[in-house]
Amino acid sequence: MLFVGDPSHGSNRKIYTGYTNHLMTRLIQHSGLTSTKGARITRKQPIELVYLEKFTSQKKAIQREFQLKHESPFNQKKHKLNLIKEFKVEHGQIFKEINNLLAEHFKFLANTAKTLENCEKKLMNEIEPQN
Repeated sequence: MLFVGDPSHGSNRKIYTGYTNHLMTRLIQHSGLTSTKGARITRKQPIELVYLEKFTSQKKAIQREFQLKHESPFNQKKHKLNLIKEFKVEHGQIFKEINNLLAEHFKFLANTAKTLENCEKKLMNEIEPQN
């Protein structure tokens, strides 16, 4: 599970639930500003890894994802937040390291995109239009 959005919003952020065979590759895809491989909800927003379960088969992982996504809407987020809270107590330090790297990656991509946009504007202002 990932928290999606500005970290200053705490647990009021959206929670993305998914499965993968390659965690770090998937996190990098989700943290990309323009990647089409990340989920729509995670695009152009910071993410934070907050919960993880390991399964012996893809089928079991998909079943668990379905269970988490289709619980009663009245307790779904509350249940997820409880899982996240318990998980953080046990695995907080390694998640802190991963999330710091994801935050740095997102800032780097955001700054690079902004710089490229500014360069493009300057270039377009310098080049004369063709008739």
